[in-house]
Amino acid sequence: MSTTPALNRTTDPLLTVIAAAGRVGVPVLLWGHPGTGKSSLLSAVAAAEGLPMETVIASVREPSDFAGLPVVADDGTVTMAPPSWARRLADAEDGGFLFLDELSTAPPAVQAATLRVTLDRVVGDLPLGKKVRVIAAANPPESAADGWDLPAPQANRFLHINHTLDTEAWCSGLITGFPTPTMGRVYDPTRERLAASRGQVSAFIHHHGDLLHRMPPTTDASATGRAWPSPRTWTMLADVLAVLDAHDTPAALLAASGLVGTGPATEFLNWRENNDLPDPADVIDDPTTTNWSALRPDQAYALLSSVVATATAPGTKAGWLRAWPVLAHANDNGKADIAVNAALSLLRARPAGTMPPTSVKAFTRVLDAAGLLNG
Repeated sequence: MSTTPALNRTTDPLLTVIAAAGRVGVPVLLWGHPGTGKSSLLSAVAAAEGLPMETVIASVREPSDFAGLPVVADDGTVTMAPPSWARRLADAEDGGFLFLDELSTAPPAVQAATLRVTLDRVVGDLPLGKKVRVIAAANPPESAADGWDLPAPQANRFLHINHTLDTEAWCSGLITGFPTPTMGRVYDPTRERLAASRGQVSAFIHHHGDLLHRMPPTTDASATGRAWPSPRTWTMLADVLAVLDAHDTPAALLAASGLVGTGPATEFLNWRENNDLPDPADVIDDPTTTNWSALRPDQAYALLSSVVATATAPGTKAGWLRAWPVLAHANDNGKADIAVNAALSLLRARPAGTMPPTSVKAFTRVLDAAGLLNG
């Protein structure tokens, strides 16, 4: 199911990114000064999605509100009982929003207790479910009462977005009423979409390995407390981009900057735009449609990575076998070294009991040396 604009012709990238992040389980953190309407915005988003929202003000909570309270059963076992708001979210059939407000002014012990809630959606011993979407809000330290920058482990779990007021929109809304939030198209996270997007990110990092993990100096709390690249945030970015419209550049830039930082985001999106490659599913359907000899090495690597990811995503024998003709065609048309690397990845994902096809013969020497042709 996709979300399409309902009341306005102009869509808001911020709302689009919030919706996309929610679909793939990526937590969002809105940064903004007090009184700018962050809470109202999120309430309107939840209402527009038709989902309940539980607001938990982190600054006035105890660690046990997230880690659970120990309860001793008759047999002596101890369970960590969750609070009522967690039970309500877990019981919601279609999920809902968990809104963690005033996160940056919560005591360090409370922030530490939210780590598992934020990423794993577990409160005490209670799983909230994959449909629950986590959104937090925070004031910059300079405008918060007793506020401070987030610790790096906490910050690296969020997609960071700066929320600012649109003066004209606010003035108009005050007079005529504030419209229901309108977001752009957001797709369901199918295995094929996720696989193709992860293949792109993998190919980019393969050629830009220095960007895989670039944590700012620990002496710069303002930088470590925001977006920076790590294996976690690159994976999150791949999943968010998978459900965004391919032509929604503003939303893609907002999501990428909020996860891996402005510099790496710009470099990746420029690379992606310049590598305007065919859909890997189409290449799998007919490998001969691709002019492999005309592709640069990085383009060929990106396309073959996406082909391998797409073919292996279902985990089936049929899907796995369909990737081999693509690799063979690339191998025969000037991309042998790159095709061999893709073959290594493909063999590692071989379903149990599946024998390689005849097209694997082109890579036999390398694969046999790697011990991947046995069994």
